[in-house]
Amino acid sequence: MFMIQMMKKVALVALLFLSVFVNTNAQQSSNVVIEDFEDGDTKNNLGGYWYSFDDNQGGGKSHLKQQVWQEGFTKAGGYQSPGMFKVGVFLDKGSYQWSPYYAFGTNLDKTATLNPSHFAGISYWHKGVAHKFRVDTPEIEDYDYYETPVPASAEWTLVTIEFSMLNQGGWGKKTPLNLDNYVKLVWNLNETSGDFQIDQITLVKEIKYEKQYNLKILPASIPVPLAVKGNVTNPLNELSKKYLTKGMNLASWAEAGKITTTNTKDWKYNEATIKLQAAQGLLGIRFPIDFDLYVVDKTNVLNGTQKTITIEPILYTLLDSMNVWTKRYGLSLTIDYHAYDGTYNRATSKDPKFRAATSSLWRVIATHFVKEKRPDLFFELTNEPGLSLPEGEYIDQADWTLLAQSMIDSIRTVDKTRPIIFGDTKWYSLDELIKNKPLKDKYVIYCFHMYDPFVFTHQGATWTNMGSMKNVPFPYSPERWSTEFRDFGIVSGTPQWVKDQMNRYYQEGNKQFIKNRLSKVKNWAYDYNVPLICNEWGALSNTAKIEDLNAYFKTMGEIFREMDISWQVWFGIMDSENKLLPGMSEALDLKTK
Repeated sequence: MFMIQMMKKVALVALLFLSVFVNTNAQQSSNVVIEDFEDGDTKNNLGGYWYSFDDNQGGGKSHLKQQVWQEGFTKAGGYQSPGMFKVGVFLDKGSYQWSPYYAFGTNLDKTATLNPSHFAGISYWHKGVAHKFRVDTPEIEDYDYYETPVPASAEWTLVTIEFSMLNQGGWGKKTPLNLDNYVKLVWNLNETSGDFQIDQITLVKEIKYEKQYNLKILPASIPVPLAVKGNVTNPLNELSKKYLTKGMNLASWAEAGKITTTNTKDWKYNEATIKLQAAQGLLGIRFPIDFDLYVVDKTNVLNGTQKTITIEPILYTLLDSMNVWTKRYGLSLTIDYHAYDGTYNRATSKDPKFRAATSSLWRVIATHFVKEKRPDLFFELTNEPGLSLPEGEYIDQADWTLLAQSMIDSIRTVDKTRPIIFGDTKWYSLDELIKNKPLKDKYVIYCFHMYDPFVFTHQGATWTNMGSMKNVPFPYSPERWSTEFRDFGIVSGTPQWVKDQMNRYYQEGNKQFIKNRLSKVKNWAYDYNVPLICNEWGALSNTAKIEDLNAYFKTMGEIFREMDISWQVWFGIMDSENKLLPGMSEALDLKTK
């Protein structure tokens, strides 16, 4: 009797196991609905929870038209169904440093009956404002998640996203996408205020693709070289070439937010960094830092109410440390007022009180360094005026020129000969610079930034809405081109201007095109006999292939040498430990110690 009961139990267990096995295979051999919003609660169909987050903790004021976001679950108006998720979002930057956002997410656990890695992608019906869809996984700890842009839609539209088409944003550590795991699905609204609706969120087992033939494979078209008039003979140009070429930026740190610790070991860049760069053959350091973050009573100082400028001591700790370390290891130092928080905007650019305050701020900094006689210390007035402004807002060139001259005049009250670096509006555009005349000061080095060809240098960069892009070669090669946008990670949410550049890449993805672009500013500098530097350029290394990166940096290094232009690179030549990537020393002719 006992044996019979045991046999029955074993059979039952086997049956249950078989049932689970069959159900698992059945579920993962077909599409699985994550959420249809039919039940109106905050759980998805697979047991995960819905949640939201926004920019408010960082000073933003983005909010929903409804008081409680769960009210978005509604029983009316879904895509061919009684339920959907609908909210009205109002984006408000407030004092937040970056783009405002409001986001919604739900967690998706790997279980015995469901594994996200067994699916090709996700689909959902969408109506409303543009957004970014992203997948958060626990392996990514620096917020550089996999995502893709999704355009606005006035009608219900089926969005289908292949997991293989997702890319990281580009600023963090490159980490493989692991869907065999606990994941979060996030819809991030950060472009436009308005209504957002989604329905029928589904894991898709198979995604079929039909060729679109939206590109042509053409022979490379090399432009006719533009004539270069000659080299600048100004003595300041010799100083620039000696100290400012082969330089690097201490990027994405002190310009991006306020540094609060005086423990230099905790700094992203410290003495060990400077020592390493000297050993790797670099000759100069550009230190981007947002001065006004360290101004006591900043708001009243910048609006002219508070006339006395008091600086928090940590700013001087930062500046003095970089000054000591660069001298110790034989590197030049450029102190770059990198106003990244939007304080310099269209309104303040026209405000004489703001102009007076920021000019006085430079006088305070110059006074601090007035006894420093090293010839390789440079002041850079303000990086890329209007850098953090909302799309469509801009700084008039005349207003920026007025402020720049005022800053120079303020510095000159305490330091008559310190070399000063000036770049123009629209992200230090060389096209804007050549519209202008040199400033009224003979110790100014003129600067521009250069990221052409942009579809190569910024492939994979989410901040340019190119986060899904990949596989763009350099130089252009018919053998490595395709008829399909898809093969380069171009999706429906990729801006049209990017697609237009891809269509022209057979003409622009080459050395001569870049050299012709620089010929314009080179001839302007020759006409006025003023020195030039390109102190931001590079290519995002997370997405581009290493052989293409090496080819690009070698090409740019050759152009700068041929055209007698100093340079400092922003990104692309180093790994996360600030060590040169393979081939970069040879590409840029760096003599390592």
